[in-house]
Amino acid sequence: MKFNFDHWSFDLLGGCFGIAIGLGLVRFDFGIIGSLMVDAKWINIEDIGRLAAINMFGYLAGAIQQACIKRKQVSIRFAFVGLIVIVISIILEGKYINFTSQSILRLICGWGAAQLVVGLPSLALERVPPNWRRQATGVIMCGGGVGALLGSVAIGIFSPTSAPTAWNVLALLAMFLSLPTLKLIFSNFKLQANCTKSNIKAIRDVRSRSKAGTLGRSILFIIMGFVFMQIGQVPVILYEPLIAIKKIGLTPMVSSNVDGLFGFGLIMGGLIPSMTSSRLTTKAFLPLISLFGLLGVILFGVTQNASVLSISILLIGVWDMMIGTLTIDRLGQLCNEELQRRYWAFATSFGSLGFIIFSTATSQLSGTNINLVLALGIVAVVIHALLEFMQCLIVIKPRSMIASYGSDK
Repeated sequence: MKFNFDHWSFDLLGGCFGIAIGLGLVRFDFGIIGSLMVDAKWINIEDIGRLAAINMFGYLAGAIQQACIKRKQVSIRFAFVGLIVIVISIILEGKYINFTSQSILRLICGWGAAQLVVGLPSLALERVPPNWRRQATGVIMCGGGVGALLGSVAIGIFSPTSAPTAWNVLALLAMFLSLPTLKLIFSNFKLQANCTKSNIKAIRDVRSRSKAGTLGRSILFIIMGFVFMQIGQVPVILYEPLIAIKKIGLTPMVSSNVDGLFGFGLIMGGLIPSMTSSRLTTKAFLPLISLFGLLGVILFGVTQNASVLSISILLIGVWDMMIGTLTIDRLGQLCNEELQRRYWAFATSFGSLGFIIFSTATSQLSGTNINLVLALGIVAVVIHALLEFMQCLIVIKPRSMIASYGSDK
């Protein structure tokens, strides 16, 4: 049987691997390498939070830029540039060891990550049949877990103690994962070049799922719920190695393997919505999974042994990616694809800003009062859960919505 490499499922693979680079390798795996850089005397422990904040400044700039882009072809072009920038930045981050150079490279890498995380989902979903939308969104977003898991396991096996080698490992992974993503990008370049304006309009009309109405309270609560999820995960992403090694006494290799559970949880978080019955609507799913996130961060904050730490890391990974997946899907149920991309850009922009503020404000506390940092993270997740419940309680009037696949009232 001959494979059809032009099938829309290969678009999902390209989107999945692009998210693996933009989220998994660039953001989630930095906590592991940051700890190695501290051990190598490249940076101080407080600089982990600062570099993460700088990375998110770059991400914020890229997300805002994507929110302002109105032409699809321009968005595709920046996704391509972002992918190249990330690979080059990761290679150079293993060569330049001073804080200034790391800051510049983290900033550039964050900008590139935003081009992928914001720009790729809508490209990968372009040809997906309407009845496969939630499943397809889950497959794409689980890429964040794929990247985090591959990165953490590879570092644990090949470079559990060497920062330069760890960066080289991530660079090789980034180059490998970029291949399907480049296919997705070039396929869309070709599609845009070959299709006339009338053909493109016809395609969009057939698969349009746009709904009348303005931003409204529902979308606002959805976006802000995502923002506080981003804030609440900061202590886990940045300081899991610190908790595992300094507080519990695990070795760097074991800590890296435990952190791999976060990547595994992210994969599960992307796939679970794909396998769950549509009777459990996305609208109701969001507040339900927020409770799992709250349980995860509480366990992480009080953990005293490796078993509890492992369970908390897994729960937080599942929660993190499910919220991202369900947020994209819910936005797509409330607006057309162009607005979906732009609202998703707004959500990630404000989430990045929250990440920056929280990581910068607590960076000085990481070495002296890590328990306070963990407590503040729990408070952020409580607010996140409340916002998700509030969006679930809002009833959208039927006349403001056009009937379509999976419409959640």
